[in-house]
Amino acid sequence: MSLETSSAPEFSGQQRRCHLLLMLYAPVPSVQLETIGQINGVDLLITRQDIAEVASEIQHFHHLEISGDPDEGYQIQGSELDLRLCLLQWLRRALRCSPEFVEQHFGPQFQRAIQLQHQQLPALELCINQCEQRLNRRFEQRDRQFLQHYLCYCVWASQHQRHPQFDRRQHEWLQSKPEHLATVGLHQALNQLFGQPGDSRERDFLVLMFTLLKSHSYQSSDSPEDQRLMAAIGQVVERFQQISGMHFSSQEGLISQLFAHLAPAVERCRFAIGIDNTLLEEVVRKYPRLMRTTQEALAPFEQEYEIQFSREEAGLVAISFGAWLMQGNALHEKQILLLTLDNPQLEEEVEYQIRELTLLPLNIKYQPLHDYLLAGAPQGITLVISPYATPNQEQPPTLIITELPLERQQRKAIRALLESH
Repeated sequence: MSLETSSAPEFSGQQRRCHLLLMLYAPVPSVQLETIGQINGVDLLITRQDIAEVASEIQHFHHLEISGDPDEGYQIQGSELDLRLCLLQWLRRALRCSPEFVEQHFGPQFQRAIQLQHQQLPALELCINQCEQRLNRRFEQRDRQFLQHYLCYCVWASQHQRHPQFDRRQHEWLQSKPEHLATVGLHQALNQLFGQPGDSRERDFLVLMFTLLKSHSYQSSDSPEDQRLMAAIGQVVERFQQISGMHFSSQEGLISQLFAHLAPAVERCRFAIGIDNTLLEEVVRKYPRLMRTTQEALAPFEQEYEIQFSREEAGLVAISFGAWLMQGNALHEKQILLLTLDNPQLEEEVEYQIRELTLLPLNIKYQPLHDYLLAGAPQGITLVISPYATPNQEQPPTLIITELPLERQQRKAIRALLESH
């Protein structure tokens, strides 16, 4: 009698995708489909699905492509800057979810490729320690692991004349960063350790790398750069209040939260790094006024920093504003009932007009007019909106019959109900 073996994959989907991405960075011309499947312990169908998912993600966030086919093998393609920024994110992810693969597969490949001898490892660690002191930061053990492996890739790329390219504004921005002076010594030490000529583009990239690795804390930010950013965020908050006519009860708490988001967001925008915002479409559809007000409040900030926020970045700021408005004013999401009959386009337009009246979140439910006339509104409904002629009910909630466009007095009355405690 034999025990049945499980057909479940040994690695999780996230682990397999990390392995796949790191294999595509290996210092070889291409990676075969069978090799990927064997290392990940899954069949070729799942391997193809993994390739498709990774390709979609890195194209969205880093403008990279996976080219090739099962016969010729696969390669990752794009600019060297985008390649390095992508690897920075995925290598850190791999060290969290699959550190054994990094230590046993990815790391040794590049150590061999740059002919890093075992006796040279202490010198590389010393470089990292000295940079830690110059940056006045404390590197966690995982940070050290990341830097050891990632710097080996950067050295290999540099040896093959694959330098990241920066435009004038990006170069000037990196030259002004507080990390610039701290990385000069690291750049020189790496060149001496591996016997290669220095390149200013590599020094610029080290500045960018340490900038992206920085943990941003509102409480411990005392550098001129961070003080400038906090002042600019304070102006965004003040402008939002002026435009919206609403006020936050705790500006410091909101500024602290926005600082943690906007500090890395500035770098993402300047170096074209994407960000995920699965709630974006919901924010745009359900909170059009909140989104528009946020973008208007951010405009002077964008002008000062010479960047353009993506809709995803602005949407995350809008979510923060909406949450703090609700919390600060002790408000609950209003439950609105929209009566329906035979004109879906009209009903959708009425919903949009209602959502345009307030910055606050609304939960708008649809109910057929016939059902409402028979049974009334469900429990918890604050307001009933009908675009059709409807007999008024004697019991609450309030019923408002609308015609588009909404009249000024009607807009004012509805907004007062929506924003009341």
